[in-house]
Amino acid sequence: MLTFAQTQRRRNRRWLAVLTLLLLVTSTISLCAGDQWIGPGEWFSAKGELFIWQIRLPRTLAVLLVGAALALSGAIMQALFENPLAEPGLLGVSNGAGVGLIAAVLLGKGLLPGWALGLCAIAGALVITFILLRFARRHLSTSRL
Repeated sequence: MLTFAQTQRRRNRRWLAVLTLLLLVTSTISLCAGDQWIGPGEWFSAKGELFIWQIRLPRTLAVLLVGAALALSGAIMQALFENPLAEPGLLGVSNGAGVGLIAAVLLGKGLLPGWALGLCAIAGALVITFILLRFARRHLSTSRL
């Protein structure tokens, strides 16, 4: 008879295997899909060299890394606040990003390119984060933030 911990470990291993398989399948579809479907058999052709290795693979890897970073930052925030519902709006980081974006649109008179608007939103979020850290510097605890 298996103990609860052993049953839980088996269940976790199964979930990990299923999710890993799902990640591989969706990544393969992401590499194949586009204006033209390029199957795995064509990945090493001249067309595959350009589209798969220089465009689609870097895009897919970037998406995977960004997703992992977002998951990690969310887990850190939830652990820091000891709250499973913690999210960036809790501290006002999302609002700071919105203020940075609106300031860029208004001050740039709508002429800034998209990448600059994104950069201004990130800057607004960072400014709010640093202000909050400054206020909480003396006694950094979840109750002071």
